[in-house]
Amino acid sequence: ICFIPGGLDCSISFVSHVLGKVCIHGRQKEILGILVPRLMELTKSDCIWQRICWRLVECVPDRWMEAVVLGFVQQTPGADVLSRLLGNLVVKNKKAQFVMTQKVLLLQYGHTTAVLQNLLGYLALDSLRRALLIKALQELLETWSSSSAVRHSPPEQQQYISKAILICLSHLKESEIESCRQELLTSMMEGVKCHLDSSLPQIRRLGMIVAESISAKINTDGPVLKFQYEEDDEARELKSLLVQTPPFCAVPSLPDDDRNEKADAALPVVLESNDKSHTAAPVMLDEELDTELDSDDDLIPYDMSEDKEVKIKAPVYIRDCIEVLTGSEDMDKWEATIRALESLVRKNPEATREVSVELAKILLHLEEKTCIEGFAELRQRAQVAVITTDPIPVAKYLTSQFYSLNYSLHQRMDILDVLVLAAQELSRPKSHWKTKHSGAPKPCIQLLPGSDSSKDWRRIVDERIKSKTRRFAT
Repeated sequence: ICFIPGGLDCSISFVSHVLGKVCIHGRQKEILGILVPRLMELTKSDCIWQRICWRLVECVPDRWMEAVVLGFVQQTPGADVLSRLLGNLVVKNKKAQFVMTQKVLLLQYGHTTAVLQNLLGYLALDSLRRALLIKALQELLETWSSSSAVRHSPPEQQQYISKAILICLSHLKESEIESCRQELLTSMMEGVKCHLDSSLPQIRRLGMIVAESISAKINTDGPVLKFQYEEDDEARELKSLLVQTPPFCAVPSLPDDDRNEKADAALPVVLESNDKSHTAAPVMLDEELDTELDSDDDLIPYDMSEDKEVKIKAPVYIRDCIEVLTGSEDMDKWEATIRALESLVRKNPEATREVSVELAKILLHLEEKTCIEGFAELRQRAQVAVITTDPIPVAKYLTSQFYSLNYSLHQRMDILDVLVLAAQELSRPKSHWKTKHSGAPKPCIQLLPGSDSSKDWRRIVDERIKSKTRRFAT
């Protein structure tokens, strides 16, 4: 490629095929590490070599275009050099346009910040390519303001998209901002809401920084958004992307040490002003917080020693219990109902039989809404009370549900436990009667007045038997 036959037309499509083939097989760093510095030197002052370089990349087949384009973007030291080497390739080739405006920005997030600056700076350097820059910004904002993308994409990708948005904003002109001001405002409002709703502090802070940057761009004269968040190296790096770094032309023949020294010398000029602007802010915040804390110390607390806890009355009817268990949002009333349900069922057997199957169904599917001590035991005792009050229909319902679909193993074990406990209770009716009616007056034999019960009890019993005995004679 360093020699062109004098006066003869030549085709470099073969060289393009070789370049694409080498890059697609994973050797793009080796070949472009030598080719790009050489092309940078040749195209610096020779327009013929610029056209040759453009033609070299344009003739790469589409199936290899992605590897070649990514290699050029990664190897070039700046957007102006990339523009000189690729020309308007992104406008002419659809595959290159897809890679540079869609795949690198929206589908991948492993590239460095320098790669994003090269790519988006390349789109901003020519009037034909600026339309693609604005289109890329719109698609980035659409992804950034999507609640689904915020919930399901990793934090690294969201940080990558935020960096791309800030770099795009740094390249916009006043006329372009004016033309899409309303769209920027809409995306900002939707995006900051999605980010603030996130449970991750990193995502919320990214939303705050990007929203502040968009607000500063569209409201240059009026008030802008301002959030309170921790200023660290990551936040300062993101904000520094809004300021364009002046392009510097690296000389290929220089050693790597000299090139790094020049690059390091160019950056502090831009970043110094940003550091100064950020160092004064935390001091003011600390002073404000101190004054707020001092003012809170002067407040006198209320005397709450006489306060009494308000007790919630439990329902007194079975149907009221059903309404509370199925639709009430009052957790205190719901808890009181659970605690009182067993005794209420045993005291009102007739009312329970009217809704026994419905109540059994509710208790079978009942879940713990609040943290109640002994909730499982309370629910089980209420189920046993219902089945012992109305055994036949409730037992039929529970046994039919045991083999039904959509029941967990825990619910099936609950059904078996309730049936076993209810059967045990029904098999001991005398003891149940004694425990249930222990306070009722016991029947006793009425003695005749004036008689001695210790001596005449046999006579009294015989007289009663005789009076109630009927005899038949033939």
